[in-house]
Amino acid sequence: MGFLDKAKAAADQLAAKADTALSNSGLSGPAAANPEKLLRDLGVLAYLEETGRPASAEERERVLTALRGLESGGAQLNFTLHTAAPAPGTVPPPPGAGTAAPPPPPGGYAAQAADPVAAPDAGQAPPPPVPPAAPTTPPPPPPSWVTKDDGSA
Repeated sequence: MGFLDKAKAAADQLAAKADTALSNSGLSGPAAANPEKLLRDLGVLAYLEETGRPASAEERERVLTALRGLESGGAQLNFTLHTAAPAPGTVPPPPGAGTAAPPPPPGGYAAQAADPVAAPDAGQAPPPPVPPAAPTTPPPPPPSWVTKDDGSA
């Protein structure tokens, strides 16, 4: 028996075990595995009925039966409204709020921003940045292969 034959036999055994476990759990079919799709279908059917459009009573009963079966089987259904309006008087957060920490203040200004007493007034410009320190030793001479035989570069 070749490698692929063994792999196929193992996959068939795994599929049989999964089918057995699924049938023992009381769930069956792809719709039972996703209650969100069932709730959406129920919402579509309710909208069609509310707007006077034709909606299938059989489909509505099928979706309700599946949802009742899930609930009685112990499945947790999410009844949160995803598009609910905010409470009156509340202001929604600005876009991107709460997703990441704000960037730190600029370089030398960080210590002053942390200390409100030392922070400059709002009308004053921040102090200029400190220039980098000058090197104390001169750079090394170029390697010998760069210089010519007479010692010039």
